[in-house]
Amino acid sequence: MPKRGDISVRSALTIHRGTANQSQKSRLVLVLGVDAPDAQNAERHDLQFTRAYYETIPKEYQKHFACRIVDELKPIVQAHTIEGLVMGEA
Repeated sequence: MPKRGDISVRSALTIHRGTANQSQKSRLVLVLGVDAPDAQNAERHDLQFTRAYYETIPKEYQKHFACRIVDELKPIVQAHTIEGLVMGEA
């Protein structure tokens, strides 16, 4: 069975599959995408790392992240829509 910290890889289109959340707990989701080096999508996704966390990432990996380094994480606004996916509605 999956445990906290495990990783599951799939299309973001399948997350929750539109199923209602029957519990009182939020179902938080992190969608981490991978683009080809020439895809030029970073500006639409606004990946953020806190400075403290970013400094724990080995230097050879840091260069692969197109991201903002911030003191505190801020909510992001999705820059694109996916047809048929309604965000924040039950």
